[in-house]
Amino acid sequence: MENKQFTEERDLFCAIYLDYENLAISAEQSYPALEGPLSLGPIIDYAASLGDICIRKAYADWSTGECAADVKKLVKYGFEMRHLPQTSARGKNGADMDMALDVLEDMILLPHIGLFIIGSGDTDFIPLIRRLRARGKMVYVMGFDSSVGSVIKENCTKYQSLDELLCLSPNAAGSDPVSDDDSAIIEEDRIAARDLVIRFVRTRTDEGPVFLSDLKNQLIRINPSFSEKKLGFSSFKKFIGSLEGDVVLGIITDRRTGHPLVTFRDLDEIDPVKVDANNCLATCLNSRLRFIGDRAVRTRIFELILLLFQDRRPRSIHEMAAAIYPKIDQSVSKATLNRVLFGLGGEGRVFRYYRKDPMVPPIDSPQVLNESVRTVADIEMVYLASAREAVKRIFPDMDDADVERVVR
Repeated sequence: MENKQFTEERDLFCAIYLDYENLAISAEQSYPALEGPLSLGPIIDYAASLGDICIRKAYADWSTGECAADVKKLVKYGFEMRHLPQTSARGKNGADMDMALDVLEDMILLPHIGLFIIGSGDTDFIPLIRRLRARGKMVYVMGFDSSVGSVIKENCTKYQSLDELLCLSPNAAGSDPVSDDDSAIIEEDRIAARDLVIRFVRTRTDEGPVFLSDLKNQLIRINPSFSEKKLGFSSFKKFIGSLEGDVVLGIITDRRTGHPLVTFRDLDEIDPVKVDANNCLATCLNSRLRFIGDRAVRTRIFELILLLFQDRRPRSIHEMAAAIYPKIDQSVSKATLNRVLFGLGGEGRVFRYYRKDPMVPPIDSPQVLNESVRTVADIEMVYLASAREAVKRIFPDMDDADVERVVR
């Protein structure tokens, strides 16, 4: 039996708004070794499966970089492209403000729209999301896991990972095999998912069996970012089946409808298992963020960067990586080095674009060292600040002093 909420969603009109520049930058940072990781086809298919798409809008400065190169792709999928040129010395545009105004205007003028899909990880959209939900609208947020913090995930109706939707994984960013850290992440996520099911059992008012489809939607209401795919299960039924004999007593068939029902053990029979926050942070740093904890290794990379730019000749991320990789500790993978170098670029950081060609991906665009960067200490400061920002996005409740204690 299909859940009522999801049946209604298919009958709804939906609108999709993409902070395209934000998504394109996040895609390049998450998968620097891939060409064009941000694919629109699966995004549109996903939105169409939820309802009739009546609005498609994308926001960016369409005159530069990867956004200019994707114009034809957006035209193909019927997007209205809102041009937002850079309005500050730091290279920021007004996408968040324009998107928020458009969404609120569409909500008022087109009251039949019941589902708003926002493609961005920017926490500036949290007030907008809350306003939409207060009006009885469903709000789905989609973004790349490394750039969307838990605060925005918990405030929406549902969070959809683009890493999952576009069939991307950390291993797709390079040629690394599955590491122990990757396995540790999956194990930590499974423990957290088990705890989510226990939270449902603890708070439910009816102690009887629950339809399998209803259970998934209840879990999403508690944690909008829940997804069995991230845990390595091809279906929700297989995930629940993995908990049989533990939290779940069994999966039975409803005699009246023929659909699966889930029965649960009593709370006092369930062994509590807690996720170790320190372990979660460690695996996040090591695998998801590919943080280099060995200061000597970092120093070597930063020294090579300075040597590389002594001649002041512009170089792309690919060129930098090719020159630096043979000279560093081979415990650092090519994918990790690419992530480090790409993370040092951007507004107020170590590199800046020498000349942006709209038809050239950012990873292949020539860059030069910022004038303010003169020493290894300058690069180290930028690198640590960037890592701490990423950790705070994922663990927003973590104390700043604890983040600095770990990321150093």
